[in-house]
Amino acid sequence: MPLFSLPRRMIEETFHVLRSCGDNRRECQLYWVSSWNDPLKLLEVVHPRHLSSAYALSIDSGWINEFWNDLADRGMGVRVQVHTHPSEAFHSATDDAYPLLPEAGFLSLVIPDFAMGPVGFDRAYLTEIQSDGSWQQVDIEARIQIDG
Repeated sequence: MPLFSLPRRMIEETFHVLRSCGDNRRECQLYWVSSWNDPLKLLEVVHPRHLSSAYALSIDSGWINEFWNDLADRGMGVRVQVHTHPSEAFHSATDDAYPLLPEAGFLSLVIPDFAMGPVGFDRAYLTEIQSDGSWQQVDIEARIQIDG
């Protein structure tokens, strides 16, 4: 089980983006990326172009193509997708069906209350794609270490 290193500044940036984008009315999504040279050290928060409502979101397909090219050029990869839900944090059937990376080991973190609660992972939900394509909840502290 890999343990990702997450700088505290990225938590603050994550909540700022989710709150600004969602405006306490809409879901929002972003990605945590790292270098292929040190994949467990998370480096950046990336906020995709998307449309959203209180209960759904759709990433702009043109943006995704540009994003993959940018990541390849910079030797980076997506490690975790992060998104909000209006109340309780869980992984919906839609979340299960449409991950950014449908491969074993990919993580999806859901933040409750459109990220309007305290900054941190209380009541958050982390899940991981299994080798059979199913999702399984995993302990946040066992997979993400906050640094700095």
